[in-house]
Amino acid sequence: MDLFIKLTFFITMYPIIFLMYFLLRGAGEKTYCFGATLKPELRNDEKVKQIIAEYRKQLKGSMIILGIIPIVTFFIPYFSIEMTIWMAWILVVAFLPTVWFAVANRKIQNLKLERGWIEEYDTRYTELKTVGEARKVKLLHFLPPMIIGTIPTIIGFSHFKGYGYEVLAWVIATFTLCTYLFYVSAVWTDKQKISVISCDSDINLNFARAKKQVWKNFWLICIWVNTIFTWFLLGIMWDRKFVVIGTVVGSIIYTIIVIGIAICLIKKLQDIDKKYDTKKTIIDASDDDKNWIFGFIYYNKNDNHFMIQNRMGMGTTMNLAKPACMILEVVAFLLLLIIPISSVWMIMLEFTPMQVYVSEQTVICEHLNIEYEIPIEEIDHVTVLEDLPDLTKINGTGMEELYSGVFEVYREGICEVFLNPSNHLF
Repeated sequence: MDLFIKLTFFITMYPIIFLMYFLLRGAGEKTYCFGATLKPELRNDEKVKQIIAEYRKQLKGSMIILGIIPIVTFFIPYFSIEMTIWMAWILVVAFLPTVWFAVANRKIQNLKLERGWIEEYDTRYTELKTVGEARKVKLLHFLPPMIIGTIPTIIGFSHFKGYGYEVLAWVIATFTLCTYLFYVSAVWTDKQKISVISCDSDINLNFARAKKQVWKNFWLICIWVNTIFTWFLLGIMWDRKFVVIGTVVGSIIYTIIVIGIAICLIKKLQDIDKKYDTKKTIIDASDDDKNWIFGFIYYNKNDNHFMIQNRMGMGTTMNLAKPACMILEVVAFLLLLIIPISSVWMIMLEFTPMQVYVSEQTVICEHLNIEYEIPIEEIDHVTVLEDLPDLTKINGTGMEELYSGVFEVYREGICEVFLNPSNHLF
């Protein structure tokens, strides 16, 4: 089972490194060069080519090194240490490429200053002729999977009651919530302003339509996949003998499918950009470079928009000049702090010895704190087991050497557990 969990972590998390690499590899050749406005003909400058080459070398080298680290987890016997490595690894994979991006952005900005290229981008462009004509997301397309995906949650809360079973319903509800978040994301993406790449409004409109159609299809497929997975979760939780292995296998398949869809999205958006490269006669500099810190952090007090098209990767980013956006960023940062805190907590859980002792005619079960206090006169009888029955965690902790909380003995009933499953007597 331990190897199975290791493989699960590897299969579900490792592809993130490939997504980051393919998403940012072409950052110097997109509409914005590392988040800086730069006309297409200037990309042929030898210094610009050198900056792009250096960025790609740094990105590739760091990704190769980061690609080796997860292999170490297969040789670590402790769940908490393994999880800590994975959590730290994900943060580094997400953060390190932005460092190379920021370095390249500074080099491009300095080069523009040296060559006098900044004056070329003092014009602001807005597409007015085709406003509202590029919308692709219709509620009618998304409503069926949203309704179908809500039913498992309703069934879950009506069926899983008592003894901590509510946690199963909440797991299903979490994925149902993802369905609605996907729809909100689809609407948000669809409402983004039309990029001005040409003096011809028809070209701008077709460019926007092509991209928004791809985004719409992406979110719609994700919603249907999520809906199917929600029903799958309800099915395996109905017969809890398969709940652990079913959830793990299902999550792996779900992750692989979503990652595959994301890769297709990136590829199609890149193809659209290449198709329209020859038609791009304008670089939309409505958001001046000085408002972009390191090319991906947007801060503009004169812009009333809360969200704006991102210059790094895909999607949108917040205008940190707005107090509400700054608060959200602070909240997001605080949420990130949960990762190291939870890692320390798991390490303490796994490495703190479990103790059972008698004090003043009371049996004390103690771990990080006192879990149970059982007066001896309330104990009817004691049975010693040499083999544990099949236990399924409902609520609590289930590590390799720590079972604590509410568990179910298959086809027998519910019990509270406080033991080390690697022992020989229970």
